[in-house]
Amino acid sequence: MPCLLVHTNIEVADHAAFLRRCSAEVADILAKPESYVMVELSGNRSMLFAGSDAPLAFIELKSLGLSTMQTPDLSARLCSLIQNELGIDSSRIYIEFAAPERAMFGFNGGTF
Repeated sequence: MPCLLVHTNIEVADHAAFLRRCSAEVADILAKPESYVMVELSGNRSMLFAGSDAPLAFIELKSLGLSTMQTPDLSARLCSLIQNELGIDSSRIYIEFAAPERAMFGFNGGTF
């Protein structure tokens, strides 16, 4: 059930291509089937970071079984993805990681 939410203040030219790239990358990063990955892009948002509206991103990654030992590598790979795809410097990216309990995440009329 990995879910990646990308919020940014820049306009993303090709939403579909960006979402496909993110979906494939999250599946690879977490070694989970892409058939469970969900990605949302919220672009062209009114956002500031460090008092500046220079390109920035706030990313949320939720996934069952995510451990704190994984987050340094996840952070590096997600920052690299966003920098390569959107040209946003990694020093202008925040990432929130979350690992909900299985019973707290619903799917297909039930929970995991």
